[in-house]
Amino acid sequence: MTKQQLKEVFSLALPIIGGMVSQNILNLVDTAMVGSLGDSALAAVGFAGFVNFMCVALVMGLSAGVQAMSARRLGEGKLSETALPLNGGLLIGLIFSIPVSIILIISAPSFFSLLVEDSSVIDNGTPYLQARLTGMVALGLNYAFRGYWNGINLSKVYMRTLIIMHVVNVSLNYLLIFGMFGFPELGTLGAGIGTSIANYIGSGIYFFLGWKMARSSGFLARLPSKETLKTMLRISLPVSVQQLFFAAGMTVFFWIVGKLGTRELAANNVLVNLLLVCILPGIGFGMASASLV
Repeated sequence: MTKQQLKEVFSLALPIIGGMVSQNILNLVDTAMVGSLGDSALAAVGFAGFVNFMCVALVMGLSAGVQAMSARRLGEGKLSETALPLNGGLLIGLIFSIPVSIILIISAPSFFSLLVEDSSVIDNGTPYLQARLTGMVALGLNYAFRGYWNGINLSKVYMRTLIIMHVVNVSLNYLLIFGMFGFPELGTLGAGIGTSIANYIGSGIYFFLGWKMARSSGFLARLPSKETLKTMLRISLPVSVQQLFFAAGMTVFFWIVGKLGTRELAANNVLVNLLLVCILPGIGFGMASASLV
């Protein structure tokens, strides 16, 4: 690798890593807030968070598909077509996530209670999980946008938007968890609602920026060709399955720890959030390298 290529990788990766680090800091802040509610609430949010991760894993692969095809169009010099894969990713995300999220929200009380024995954890975790699942549509859209911005070498747009989302998330969590300044005191449900609202605000920002910056690249103008859509799905599906297995493995891990007790499950939630900090640089460099490839 040449010095110029190494510099390019770092310039793309550092904003991605910065955005991800801010996301992990947010998780730790959320953990601290919910932790003040007690062991059951902390255990519930940790467990339900990874169950939600498993539920939404299949839309996460959209980022890889959109990123690969947008980067390819950029490399081909087809600047007026770089946003067409984004249009396809947004459509796929909507078609998949709307019906799936409705089904999961309705069935959440049934399948979450099968994973947890402590009734207090169930009572705290079920509404949190349902609130998080309402944001599944926004999450699918946001992953498609993330792939686009990273694919056209504008990872700073992704980082700035993510930081705004995190500030909104922390603020809403503080208001809704504890019932500050006249807001209802909702506990773990408030944490889930705050996160989902922040995701939808992020989607709104991405659409605004897309309309402002990507109209000349075909944003919302037309769909990509069938061949491009097939390629996107072929790239996205393995990534989605990979994320699904990772999330499922962590969910099983939480289930096993939960057998030891609620306090152990709560402690596990804190430790896992700290552990995730260690893998973020690797993921950021991977995303940057994928765009250049």
